[in-house]
Amino acid sequence: MIMSHEHLGEREEERRRNGDRRVTELMSWALLTAPVTMTCREVLALAQARGVHHVPVLDGGVMVGIVCTCDLRGAGEGEPVSRRMHAPVSTIAANASSQEAFATMRRLDVGALPVLYHGFLIGIVTAGDLQRAHVIEESDRPSCSRCGGHHHVRRDARGAPLCTGCEEREA
Repeated sequence: MIMSHEHLGEREEERRRNGDRRVTELMSWALLTAPVTMTCREVLALAQARGVHHVPVLDGGVMVGIVCTCDLRGAGEGEPVSRRMHAPVSTIAANASSQEAFATMRRLDVGALPVLYHGFLIGIVTAGDLQRAHVIEESDRPSCSRCGGHHHVRRDARGAPLCTGCEEREA
């Protein structure tokens, strides 16, 4: 698809305008969290039912980790989510801009950041949220070196970006 210079300028202006928006304008407020005592299979079932990919893990109301649904695949029966969660959790302040969120995600190689307001978890902002708000383009997201997909891309042992689907097919 060929775009005129005028249309490209409009898209760049929209990206610039959206980049000035706060993460609280783009994030998901209806947050799914899981207690540290929940099993991986329970968390995966809840996440799939709600259509989310990232779930903060809480212990006594305090965030102690985060999991992505791809982290939970292949979990053993009764395996606690605490074994698969990532900790410590990288977060972002509620007053941060969407451009700050994107820069943080890129620097840390993560697809989601829990949003904190005065230390309290209030939501989560994902790369998908930033893409839907036209802060980033699909090409700004990491892509799988095998299939070109942009979802659940992680670096393998050699440092190559692979989505979980390609990684599972390789194993």
